[in-house]
Amino acid sequence: MRRMVLLEAIEKRLLEELNPKVRLVLETGRYLIEGGGKRLRPLITMLSCGMCGGDPEDALPLGIGLEYIHAASLLHDDVVDGAKSRRGRDSANLVFGNEVAVLTGDYMYAKALHLFSTYGNIEMIRLVSQAVMDMAEAQVLELSKVGELITEDEYFRIIEGKTAVLFGACVAVGGMAGGCQDRDTLYEIGLRMGRAFQLVDDLLDYVGDSKKTGKPVGNDLREGKTTYPLLSVIDYLDRERVESLLREVEPTEEEIETLRKEVVSLGGDARTKERALEELRVAKDLLSKFPDSSYKEEILKIMDFVVLREL
Repeated sequence: MRRMVLLEAIEKRLLEELNPKVRLVLETGRYLIEGGGKRLRPLITMLSCGMCGGDPEDALPLGIGLEYIHAASLLHDDVVDGAKSRRGRDSANLVFGNEVAVLTGDYMYAKALHLFSTYGNIEMIRLVSQAVMDMAEAQVLELSKVGELITEDEYFRIIEGKTAVLFGACVAVGGMAGGCQDRDTLYEIGLRMGRAFQLVDDLLDYVGDSKKTGKPVGNDLREGKTTYPLLSVIDYLDRERVESLLREVEPTEEEIETLRKEVVSLGGDARTKERALEELRVAKDLLSKFPDSSYKEEILKIMDFVVLREL
């Protein structure tokens, strides 16, 4: 089944399953979904199912549930961060208010659980529930470290929880739906993909085109967050100055732009991209254990896209 066909099925089902009884919840959910997105998580879920010998259609409702979890996390994150934009337009919390955004996110989490209880099994529910717990813990850890120059270990704990575990769940759930028993290998493939994805996401905050990414460069520095581009070159910077900027409630645009340019000139962008490629090399090596198929080829293409997007 071609990728475009899968994506069309995903978009249709995303809106069909969003059927709350309260109209405002529907409007908020549709606003976020119709704002766009790559739909990598449901797509990977379906492709993993096909790679493991199953019918990708069987994994569609499970992929939709995983995309709802992702959407819910975005709604909650934007409220926590006080975000004003998402994917190049006003964020849902700005349009509908923080209270509605949070409660719509709660609805989406519950909807995901309902889909898994209907179309999945207890092992899938256990795996996905753990992923959601990991996501929440990582977000709290990240929030607690705002304004601090964190360690590399802390950084990877944060990105693994807030992004990578859900990718791991997608590959594992899809494979399980396709009849594969090697859940651990599938999960590790997704985990490595997710780590690479977040590394590049953090890289784009330093070198991305704001028109393509939908958010201004330097946003992490503006919010006092330490990410890998900065960590990779911290030994060549004035640590005290960096820590001072991160602690500032409202650093000047000049301060942010100066540090951003320094990080790039020192090779923070290249180091981050190479680290993302290292993660994908591990993922591809694990993927090589599975039989060749068109589904496997599509997963490999997505891996390459994860690193090359917007660069």
